Amino acid sequence: MASDTGARAGFRIFWTLVFSMLALVGPATTPSMAQTDPDTISGIPEVIDADILKFGVQRVILWGIDAPERKQTCQMNDTVWGCYDVAKRQMQLLAGRGEVVCHLVGEADPFGRHFGVCESGGEDLNAAMVKAGLALAFEDESSDYIGQMAEAIGAGVGLWQVGVNFEEPWAFRRRETPGGYR
Repeated sequence: MASDTGARAGFRIFWTLVFSMLALVGPATTPSMAQTDPDTISGIPEVIDADILKFGVQRVILWGIDAPERKQTCQMNDTVWGCYDVAKRQMQLLAGRGEVVCHLVGEADPFGRHFGVCESGGEDLNAAMVKAGLALAFEDESSDYIGQMAEAIGAGVGLWQVGVNFEEPWAFRRRETPGGYR
């Protein structure tokens, strides 16, 4: 039987090292998304809208809240106010502070997007958006954020500022979006 010499031995050693390293490192993971259980998704998300986050390819719609839509504008003192842009920037600030963990709720929508209650640093991002007055409690899904909306109204912040006129995002979406989906 011939012995391994020269190039064949080098080839065998190289691949042994490669497979050993792969075994030590483990399977590749996407840095922007780690999922520890099927009901939780976490990582550093991309902010799609003020109430939609994207972890890798998975989108999560924030449960129980509804924020201004992309094409939606509001009026402030009879002047056009970009309420969508303000709300999206607020979500970027909240989600940009570190890892975000979303606890998935209910079934996915027809597009495979999940609903979730998301937090970062122990803060409920859904509640923070409503309390800032940049999203509304969406009672069709949940009554969880009605208290935060009452606080925002009382404080006169965000959409609840004096002189601001807006249409509820769900009403705008039903009129402007086929199917009324986010």
